[in-house]
Amino acid sequence: MSEGQDWISVLPDEILHHILSFLTTKQSIQTCILSKRWIDLWKFTPVIDIQMATPYHETTPSERTFIHNTLTQHQAFKLHKFSLDFSYEALYAVANVQLQHYIEFAISRQVQILSVSIELLFEYFCYVLPNVFYSHDNVPSLEQVSLKGFLFNPNPPCDLPFASLKALCLFDCAIDDGTLKGLLSYFPVLESLTIDLCHRLLNFKASWCQSMTLKHLVVRCMDNPGFNLEIDSSSLSSFKVDGNTVKISVSSLSSIDEAKIFRSRYYPYMQNFDTRTWLRNLAHVKKFGVNSWFSQFLAREYEVNNNGWKIFENLKVFAWFGPLGKECDLIALIDFLVHCPSLEKIEIDFRFSFSEEAGEHRPPFALERPFVENSGDGQPTVGFLDNVKKIIIHHFFGYKSEIEFIKHLMQKAVVLETLSLTYHRLEFGPEYVSRGYTSCPPKELVQEEIFSLSTASSNVHISFHDTYHKLGF
Repeated sequence: MSEGQDWISVLPDEILHHILSFLTTKQSIQTCILSKRWIDLWKFTPVIDIQMATPYHETTPSERTFIHNTLTQHQAFKLHKFSLDFSYEALYAVANVQLQHYIEFAISRQVQILSVSIELLFEYFCYVLPNVFYSHDNVPSLEQVSLKGFLFNPNPPCDLPFASLKALCLFDCAIDDGTLKGLLSYFPVLESLTIDLCHRLLNFKASWCQSMTLKHLVVRCMDNPGFNLEIDSSSLSSFKVDGNTVKISVSSLSSIDEAKIFRSRYYPYMQNFDTRTWLRNLAHVKKFGVNSWFSQFLAREYEVNNNGWKIFENLKVFAWFGPLGKECDLIALIDFLVHCPSLEKIEIDFRFSFSEEAGEHRPPFALERPFVENSGDGQPTVGFLDNVKKIIIHHFFGYKSEIEFIKHLMQKAVVLETLSLTYHRLEFGPEYVSRGYTSCPPKELVQEEIFSLSTASSNVHISFHDTYHKLGF
């Protein structure tokens, strides 16, 4: 092929359809201007991805009919994925009957992955999930379903089981305990379930899924006061819980290999007994992820009960999310880690929240005394991380508390092979500085400090990466 020749256009249709499937539908359609070869290619792409984020009063008539024209012209007999994403401003252009038509279209094309997301302005306003979702002949083709902003029929006309559905995600949907329990009975091979901010739910029991082989469960319910979660399914291998007021009950199930528990804070006077109970029932896990509440719990245990947590003998991967605010939290956390004899990998993310881009001001404490090896007065006894070979750190902001954490991990990891660190440098404008925010030091200074830290391992390789953000300029 000569230099400058269009080598992409000569590829087979199947490969070009696959390439277009990584684009949104609007982007895919725009490729028709490239040449005659591309005019009809988008019509056979196995993925339809439509995002309507433009406020309705700013849309043009042609944009309002875009979805109808796209579905009318699309000719693929089968769809791998069908995705619609509406902002609440764009919803006024879409009637409930239209939305039902879109879902019916996707199912009629034997779609495997269905995702319909509606950003709601009011919690009590939800779109009704059409009956065709339950009873169409092509429903068994579904493998993954993600729905946001829908109201579920408590008595759905399910003529056919969802024989192939393996993953279900419900976000901000109007569904109560009984409706969810009944719905799950139609999914005989469901393996992954995510329940996110479904405010009508008061309880969830993993035993509702006993008729299936549920392996992965994610529950996020930040605003559901007193939400009860019972983890008692013999098939479950991993679960994640994100919520401050969730009451957790975990049976001692050897099938659970991975657990993640995220809370914004720890309430010692309300949660001590429950926390101790379900933590003991997770002692056998191999992967464990937590955030700041866990170090607060550990520190409280030392303070009140003169007791550490030395029962996670199988733990191989520990994931930490969030900042460290106090010296006692750091000491307690390090002590927990050195008493995990099988620990091989530690992964840390210092952000306050997953959506955080800029970080937040936090107390930059520095330890004034070394760790005590054996004080005999309730202080932790700190040994070594005998098997940790890899430490990965995301969103390192350069605070003293973060450096202290890294420093003591390196001093305890005697066989450490890799420290991979991504420095998240922030530079704030005047309005942020006036509110107490401080710009991070240059990359070179932080890098020098990290590389100067002493380490117990003679073979450690430090990999330093950086990102940069300006705010308020």
